[in-house]
Amino acid sequence: MRKFSLVGLVMALCILFSCSLVQAQDLRTISVDGSSTIKVAPDKATISISIENTAKDAKLASAQNAQIMQNIQSAILGLAITKDKMQTTNYNLYPVYNTKDNSREIIGYSVSNEITVTINNIDMVGTVIDTAINAGASNVNSIEFGLKDSQVYKDKVLQQAIADAKRKAQVVANSLGKSIVNVVSVNTGSTYIEAKNFNNAMYMRAADATGATSPIQSGDISVRANVSVVFEMN
Repeated sequence: MRKFSLVGLVMALCILFSCSLVQAQDLRTISVDGSSTIKVAPDKATISISIENTAKDAKLASAQNAQIMQNIQSAILGLAITKDKMQTTNYNLYPVYNTKDNSREIIGYSVSNEITVTINNIDMVGTVIDTAINAGASNVNSIEFGLKDSQVYKDKVLQQAIADAKRKAQVVANSLGKSIVNVVSVNTGSTYIEAKNFNNAMYMRAADATGATSPIQSGDISVRANVSVVFEMN
């Protein structure tokens, strides 16, 4: 009796396994990639401004640097930019050595001080740069254009990428006399913003007599998304 029960169980498992195999074989899928890119005008800019000065005494070098930076910040505040939009990002005080004859004699001290200024009015970028330079800034290290609400554009471009994948799948399915009936899996891949950066730029020009500002053209920002979708066909 046990022998017949065991045989029956094995047969039942084989039938079940065979049914599952047939179902797997009946599942016809198509894998496609979708992508999308949208161009968006930036509505935010972050400007990195720095000053560097040298003096024979460390205390004097630091004091001179602090005075210049205070002048820069006061001038920028005068443009109706609030204090919370300015942030110190780097500060260094280091000795300057006499390099002649391999000497290690300290002949002075150098101080570098860097701040970033974030503004929401792109048209003011040139004005901020000229204002900082006129107040004593040595360098404009970088300008980065971005988006205040980037997630809105990420969601939009992702939806478009998925729609692109679906469109491709439908074209292939129709060409084979099939139709899309279900989604098996989705891999959202990457969604990213290609920010506009101007690095290592140095602006040494003061505003001219006409009041013209440094011309800064931001251009559009690219927001991209890629997806991979597996669809079921019948």
